[in-house]
Amino acid sequence: MTRSYEEQRAALLAEMATLFEFFNYDVDAVLERCLEAARNIRDFDEYALALLQPSDEIELKVSSGLAIPPGSLNLEDFYPRNSEEYIVSEVVEETANVIFPPGGPIRSYILVPLITHNDVVGLFMLGSRFPQHFSEQHRDLFFSLGSHLAVALDSIRHYKQSEQRLAVLVGLQRSFRALSSRGDLDKILEGIAGEGVKLRGLTSIAIYLFDSARGCWSRVVFRSSMPSVPPPGVITRQSMPERIERILADGETGAIDREDFSLVRPIVCSPRCYELVVIPLRAQEKQTMGFILMENAARDPDQERFIGLFSHQVRALFANAMLIRGLQQKTDELERSHKLIREYADSLQRSHEQLENRLNEVSTLLEVSNVLGTSTDLDETLGLIVEKACGVMRADKGSLLMLDGDVLTARCTRGIPAGKIIQFRIGEGIAGMVAKTGHSRIVENIREEDAFVVRRGEDVGRDETLLAVPLKIKERIIGVLNVERDVKFGVFTREDESLLKGLAGSAAQAIEKAKHFEELRELNRQTLEAFAQAVDTKDAYTHGHSRRVSRLSMALARKLRLSPKEVEVIERAALLHDIGKIGITNAILFKPGKLTPEEYETMKGHVIFGENILKPIRMLREEAVLVRHHHERWDGKGYPDGLKGEEIPIGSAIIAVADAYDTMTSDRPYRKSIGRKGAMAELKKCSGTQFHPLVVGALEMILGFDASGEEFDEKPEGEDGETPVSVTGRF
Repeated sequence: MTRSYEEQRAALLAEMATLFEFFNYDVDAVLERCLEAARNIRDFDEYALALLQPSDEIELKVSSGLAIPPGSLNLEDFYPRNSEEYIVSEVVEETANVIFPPGGPIRSYILVPLITHNDVVGLFMLGSRFPQHFSEQHRDLFFSLGSHLAVALDSIRHYKQSEQRLAVLVGLQRSFRALSSRGDLDKILEGIAGEGVKLRGLTSIAIYLFDSARGCWSRVVFRSSMPSVPPPGVITRQSMPERIERILADGETGAIDREDFSLVRPIVCSPRCYELVVIPLRAQEKQTMGFILMENAARDPDQERFIGLFSHQVRALFANAMLIRGLQQKTDELERSHKLIREYADSLQRSHEQLENRLNEVSTLLEVSNVLGTSTDLDETLGLIVEKACGVMRADKGSLLMLDGDVLTARCTRGIPAGKIIQFRIGEGIAGMVAKTGHSRIVENIREEDAFVVRRGEDVGRDETLLAVPLKIKERIIGVLNVERDVKFGVFTREDESLLKGLAGSAAQAIEKAKHFEELRELNRQTLEAFAQAVDTKDAYTHGHSRRVSRLSMALARKLRLSPKEVEVIERAALLHDIGKIGITNAILFKPGKLTPEEYETMKGHVIFGENILKPIRMLREEAVLVRHHHERWDGKGYPDGLKGEEIPIGSAIIAVADAYDTMTSDRPYRKSIGRKGAMAELKKCSGTQFHPLVVGALEMILGFDASGEEFDEKPEGEDGETPVSVTGRF
């Protein structure tokens, strides 16, 4: 049943109400709803929607049966060519348009203008394959539909513009925030131009900065969104257009309309340019440092606001960049000053470190010299040299080789397997070459030195660096000092060589000193032995007694772990323990029978005589004390002072045991030797009364007796390699 006009109008209004109820700002969706509503008014075969854009261009949407005409279009192209009618009942030459040409399948069509704010913003066209298909009533209904469609499309246009405007604002804000963080003015200006040409309507941007050296404006950046003629590269004060100069003097953004373009030569604007926008660029001091020229091709009312916002942000960004540049220049000046100060400070630090290193070297050498200077024992001195050299050089291996004739022999080593005899002839191996030339040698990696491995006869198992220096007394080579360490701790340097050479100088002096002391000790020992021998030769039965007692006393002192110095003192005291007998008459001294009480008292005086002989000799004062007390008893019944227990000097207690043992194992005029077992038994019997228990126990261990007094199967060998029948063979 055909509906009446009023019913159709009511249905149309109801349907249009749902259009805005479910409005989603999508042109295609709105068009689809309108086409549905149009079909309820009157069926049609094809449709076309022409929308006027802000740039005066036409956006065209057509049904599948129509073709989009080529070239640019205006709204006038969609009206009938020779008619002002909105309903075309028959498409002929006079009534055709660009969409519905004459002779085409469309025989009639209706044209619905889309009007908002009294402006035609588009056309809605419906075509039919039948002539006279649309009536005046249809026109009224379609016009009503068109008014709703125009409102919807206008809302969409404003929404899209707002969305674009927001996107531009956010983009500008984000871009300028990123640009402001760069600090580099050239990159900032490039960024400004790049962001500017993205704005709708701005076709080109040129940025000029004032060149104070040349007194002109130089173009530093030019960007265009389409082929354009760039403005002049340089604008002098004389060629600067007056209109632009006034804008720069005012300091605010200005625009020059198309009608006045002739007044801005030599700047030539493109034909599509609507206005030339000038943005002065100033620093914080309000001094104009440059300007921006922008060609604007848009007549959109919002464009002015966009340009104003862009101008505001650009000027703030430029002012901030100039401030940063000024600060950067100041910072660079400060940095240069700081760099000079740092270089000077580094130079002072290096000098200080060199002085500190030198001071440490001197301190180390002084410390080593002091330590070496206190030692008079050659072996101890050699050990100290190697120990200190390894410590100073941070080395875990070291060796000291002494030169005897043309052979170098290791006298002291550290970190090298014990028992290995290390010898070199002069000129052989690293040490031999150092001894021959008198020059130090640094080896970066001994595993790459064939001579080293062959001479040592071993694979060291790791990469080691070696430093060898000669030991010299004046220009005479007396030996070579070597140190080695793992390469991972660093190859030895020239500084290390200098330090070790300094230590080697002190070491050579210390070795010579120790040698002299050793020679003096030997001379003193020989002298003391001569004194002792002079005493012993008075009696054939006591010949060699003092020497034997001395050697046995030394062995006891070492067994009791006394210090080397104490051993030396005991050795000399034992050698001279009977020197006081020089003051005893031969009648008492060689009496074959038992002494009378008076004679015994006289004999006891020999310890006092001995002390008195030795005491005036400064180097024998300690020995004099031991000689005085070597007849004291553990129970306090000895002489001359009746000392007991720990009151007796340990050296005197040792000499007492050695003296008694040698006496009991030697033939005397008044008795025969009682032998080793008998003497040991007698000493154990008197241990704790006459003799010091620890000393008796030490002698028992030395002689090879067990706790029962029986001899061990393996007896100790003497110095000559023979098994002794008495202590003489060993000591």
